[in-house]
Amino acid sequence: MLRHVIVENDYLDCRFYDLWKYYAATCQIALNGDCAAAEVELQCLLSQVDDAELAARIANDLGVLAALRHDWVAAQAAWQQASAWAPTWEIPQQHLRLSETAPRSAGSTAVVSQSSRSRPTRIGLVSLLFNWPSTGGGTVHTAETARFLTRAGYEIRHWVLSYPGWSVGQVTEPTDWPIEFLDFDDQTWSRPQILARVRAAVEHWQPDHVIVTDSWNFKPHLASALSGYSYFLRLAAQECLCPLNNVRLLGDGQGGWQSCPRQQLATPEACQACLQQRGRWSGSLHQAERELAGVPEADYPTVLRRAFRDATGVLVVNPLIAENVKPFAERVHVLPSGFAADRFPAPAPVPMKPERPLRLLFAGLVDEVMKGYAILERACARLWSVRQDFRLVVTGAVSPTAPDFVEFVGWQTQAELPRVMRDCDIVVCPTVAEEALGRTAVEAMGAGRPVVASRIGGLPFTVLDEATGLLCPPGDIEALAHTLKRLLDEADLRVRLGQAGRQRFLSEYTWEAILPRYRQLLGPVTRPVVSGV
Repeated sequence: MLRHVIVENDYLDCRFYDLWKYYAATCQIALNGDCAAAEVELQCLLSQVDDAELAARIANDLGVLAALRHDWVAAQAAWQQASAWAPTWEIPQQHLRLSETAPRSAGSTAVVSQSSRSRPTRIGLVSLLFNWPSTGGGTVHTAETARFLTRAGYEIRHWVLSYPGWSVGQVTEPTDWPIEFLDFDDQTWSRPQILARVRAAVEHWQPDHVIVTDSWNFKPHLASALSGYSYFLRLAAQECLCPLNNVRLLGDGQGGWQSCPRQQLATPEACQACLQQRGRWSGSLHQAERELAGVPEADYPTVLRRAFRDATGVLVVNPLIAENVKPFAERVHVLPSGFAADRFPAPAPVPMKPERPLRLLFAGLVDEVMKGYAILERACARLWSVRQDFRLVVTGAVSPTAPDFVEFVGWQTQAELPRVMRDCDIVVCPTVAEEALGRTAVEAMGAGRPVVASRIGGLPFTVLDEATGLLCPPGDIEALAHTLKRLLDEADLRVRLGQAGRQRFLSEYTWEAILPRYRQLLGPVTRPVVSGV
């Protein structure tokens, strides 16, 4: 018989008193018979805890609740996650064994034998700024979300807004998920007409949930067009928090950069003042998008906060962004981007004494100041003045003015980049901006390579200092040079960090690891047919 775990009184004495107390109260909700409400609360709580024991108990209970509604796919995924968090705890393992023999009667709502009574759960994605193929982290994440949710059994419809005037909605390669283009021209590219088209498309298809992504400051308007439907706001960076550039990066007027401590949900007046001062220096697409979204309009902050308040969930990629959003949304989930494991086969053993110069890799846009290439080149120049046993490999076009230690390999596609990473020894992410995740850092770990990264934004949550890589202050040339020297000198450290990074990639960032968490948010892959829907 399935056992529902209730927190005992002695657990309430631990240092996580408030979270355990919340957990105990939520369990009582379930015991009182309101399992649906308890499940919502448990999912919300799971996104906030970092204690493995409590997380395991919550996941186990979510599995029990899923089993009670005969969703064995979600139940098994939750129990597997509970076992991963608490390997010595027997209860979720017992539940997994029991689930293998659980009855799937013809009258149950189990996944099997329902073709005449159920349909796949419908998940819509809507994107204002999507092109494919692309190497942009947010766009790649949208594509892979659609791809892997499709493979998981959900029915996907991706609404892509296409407007030649902005060069958006350009899909030049086949996709393995369904796209419905909403085409616009100069006469129809306006906020009212965009929202009307999106609303009509959604009402025609009747999705169970919609994920709003790739839309910057226009997200709250798209949310308003989804009124009455369950929707999730996906923040791949700090969209809606920073209307200037999505990363809260400010020039100091002297050629330097600093992170802004403010964000638009909490301090709209300060952000408006910032736009008036700096907005003209944004890229042309940022300026056009802000105008379309009406960011300077007096009611924009109200529309923005309403969108976050009414969302079924807000999906963010690191805890810092979550803390910014939590005062304005009921359910915030830290859900990092997923990565296709088959892009990163197991790396070959790293030689302790390479026969060639060690290779440092910078995989990013050389001319994009926030990526920090200029900082890295200057740090390498300091090293080059005393040693010439390394090369800096750069994914960019050849520059005739580049130093002798730089080797350009051209821009790399998503398919080619893992090979380039495996051919290098260290991957460097010297960003000076608050990147949300640091996609390059995750890919480096997938390739089994140690990472040197800036201690800023989401990178400290992605790269564990002294465990999967080394962190240093952003923009600090001397510190970066010292950190690189350490890795150049210590072969055993390079190997240890690379191996640990590979394990972290497999356990935390592959789609196999991420999909169970999507199932908890989106529900089972099938649902009973209601009124012919």
